[in-house]
Amino acid sequence: MAGFWEGLFSGGKYEQELKEVQEKAAREPKNLRLRLRMGDLLEKLGKRAEAVETYRTVAEEYAKKGLLIQAIAVHKLILRLDPTKSELQEQIADLYAQWGRAGEEMPGRVEEKGEIPPPKAEKLPLIPLFSDLKKEELSRVMEKIQAKWFGKGKPICREGDPGNSIFIISHGKVAVLRQQPGRGKTKLAELKEGDFFGEFGYFSNSRRQATVEALEDTEVLELTKEELQKIVREFPMVSQVLFKFYKERVLDNLLATSALFQDFPPEERRQVLDHLSLKEIPAGTRLIQEGAPGDCMYIIKSGEVEVSTSDPKGQKLVLATLQEGDFFGEISLITGHARTASVTTLRATELVCLGKEDFDRFIPRHPETLKVLEESLQTRLENKLRMLGVFRKSPAKEGMI
Repeated sequence: MAGFWEGLFSGGKYEQELKEVQEKAAREPKNLRLRLRMGDLLEKLGKRAEAVETYRTVAEEYAKKGLLIQAIAVHKLILRLDPTKSELQEQIADLYAQWGRAGEEMPGRVEEKGEIPPPKAEKLPLIPLFSDLKKEELSRVMEKIQAKWFGKGKPICREGDPGNSIFIISHGKVAVLRQQPGRGKTKLAELKEGDFFGEFGYFSNSRRQATVEALEDTEVLELTKEELQKIVREFPMVSQVLFKFYKERVLDNLLATSALFQDFPPEERRQVLDHLSLKEIPAGTRLIQEGAPGDCMYIIKSGEVEVSTSDPKGQKLVLATLQEGDFFGEISLITGHARTASVTTLRATELVCLGKEDFDRFIPRHPETLKVLEESLQTRLENKLRMLGVFRKSPAKEGMI
């Protein structure tokens, strides 16, 4: 009986709030948050059809404004109430695709019956990853995305968890926290609507480097690696979009914190990124042969490699093991010497490559970078000589890899 009275009371409360929200929305027709709340209240009152229609108009308005993340989130609400409404997904993808064609006016165009008119000519909102997808690819990504809600103070992902998904905030705000020895959790950053997180662990096949907690009631869109791999199999060109996303979101941070590139201003760092290419190398592959000429510098995107040489008796000596974020191959490029160590992949490895011509274009004009290379050369050569049992006070300036 208590449940009956509680439900009756809640119904009356929701009816009153709905009336107030409707009146406010009438005064503020452009306030989509109010219309979202109307849909929420209609759903709570059991008026599903009205809730779906309210959500649908909000999703279309978001898409027309180029607010794709919010449009996808509302679309997920609609599918939860009515799984048959999947056609809206195509409409949203079509609307967003038309933003890419909205840079020029199309005067006199007549839309066919049922066709959604394109938005007015405005600048396309740049949304990492999504902005470079074609309509069919975007539609499939939307299909694979899952919307999740987290209450204030709840963790969305934890430091040390596998990094197997990317998150996009569609509503709310989060804190990025890291556990510091003797100091507890330290806040590294706050992220808001439209921000991405989780991409470093996602692309480097590593564990989460930080915990992310909701600072208020927050909704995120989650795209798992498994689902994205299905999309890549269906649309192979998406892999190029992913590499561009990786360069902008992950590799730029790696370069900015790398001793080799930290002297580069942001604009020049972006120029370096534009000249990078990606290689996927199977496990057990001899990537660099000792004695071969050096034609490329490598940064490990994911995987692991072994650096080795041979002693006078032909026995292999392991000099180092390198993993995600490490770079190699730069010494022989700047000295012009042949590779003096071999590199073999210990597991399937993705490598980002900067060719010698581009290396020569960017590196030599940075004295601090040249200094880092000299120090790296010295350290690697001394390590090799130590492994071979040879000791010299002033080792020759020769490339290690």
